[in-house]
Amino acid sequence: MRTSILVFLLALSYACSGQNNLELIESTISTLKTKSANHDGVVLNTYSIRDLDHDGIYEIIETSNRIESTAIGFLNSELSNAFDYHKLYVLAENRYSESESDLGYFLQNKIPEYELWKRLILSPENLNSDSKMLVKENQEYFLKEINWILDTINEKSKK
Repeated sequence: MRTSILVFLLALSYACSGQNNLELIESTISTLKTKSANHDGVVLNTYSIRDLDHDGIYEIIETSNRIESTAIGFLNSELSNAFDYHKLYVLAENRYSESESDLGYFLQNKIPEYELWKRLILSPENLNSDSKMLVKENQEYFLKEINWILDTINEKSKK
């Protein structure tokens, strides 16, 4: 009985992984890396794979930070994650392309995090002293970036 269950689970796992061409994922990420901002040859964007909509097919998540891409080292470690933006790439017709919509509410689930950062930028007393100074000097710029991220997520969530 245990052997049959194990064989069934292995077969099911193999069948599901058939939809996930890891070579295609690797190739797509390699192509995305060539287009990514870099510093001294080091790619600044990060990449991960997840099945966001639970359909058995992996999506690629590209995480970028427009502020850090244009001014490397400008943000401290506390503020850097506040401006991470996630692009989703989906498999269609045997190739990955950027998704026009949110998948499995992945981006929508990030909204509370960005709204928290927006409140912290508007009222930075709970940030460390370095972050407070950075926010004070760049508050308008930071708010513009957070608002762009929120607007982009909301637009993709409508589709």
